[in-house]
Amino acid sequence: MTLRALAGVGLTLLVLVGCRGDGVEDPLPGSVEVGVSPTPPVVGPALLVIRIDDEAGSPVEGAEVDVEGTMNHAGMVPVHATAEAAAPGEYRVEAFEFTMGGEWILWVRITLPDGTTGTHRETLRVASSPPPGSER
Repeated sequence: MTLRALAGVGLTLLVLVGCRGDGVEDPLPGSVEVGVSPTPPVVGPALLVIRIDDEAGSPVEGAEVDVEGTMNHAGMVPVHATAEAAAPGEYRVEAFEFTMGGEWILWVRITLPDGTTGTHRETLRVASSPPPGSER
């Protein structure tokens, strides 16, 4: 491959990476888990618990964690919330507002203390009302 062709490939890759939108998962090293209560979630406020561990499995402290909830169709206003640290590696949104039933996509945007950023995607189904016999 010529130097000119290599430069063209490199430039194309830079443009593609630079044009990546917010709708792309960009995982951090380690793991991110999202829990929701009630389970299954229903329209209204819900507790979100986000657990972040590093590659060694140790809890990550001091991260900034923002959550955006959208749906898989147009026409709804996204829901935004900032999670607060609750315990080592655990971040909570006490009352994330699911505004309608259906399939939701939660984008968890994380900034680690060293400035590293990442995005975790979680998909879940939100019921319009609690199942019969359950309490909220």
